[in-house]
Amino acid sequence: MRVIVFALGVSLAGGTPAVAGETLLASAVRAGQQLARADLPRGAAVAAGVNAQPAQPPQQPSGLASAGLSRRSKILIAIGAAVAFGGVAYAIDHHVVDNTPSSLGTRKD
Repeated sequence: MRVIVFALGVSLAGGTPAVAGETLLASAVRAGQQLARADLPRGAAVAAGVNAQPAQPPQQPSGLASAGLSRRSKILIAIGAAVAFGGVAYAIDHHVVDNTPSSLGTRKD
């Protein structure tokens, strides 16, 4: 049980920057700062020492949009993902054992 809790803590604390753009901790801190700025009027925010500027500069899009791949590569990745999904769906659908009373013909209505 301790290993599961530890693995969950590590996965939440160290999110993949390539996918998320920032860790969950950094995202939570940024959201908290934005809420603090939104709740305080402008004069009170300056008096409280809350910076009116964003904590970080705007980030560029992450994922395939900024991966530096050509359009052809992105299309091939999408086709590969679709084929893989279709293969998994087909395998799941055709390897299910249907042993309900209705399918076995033993249902008594």
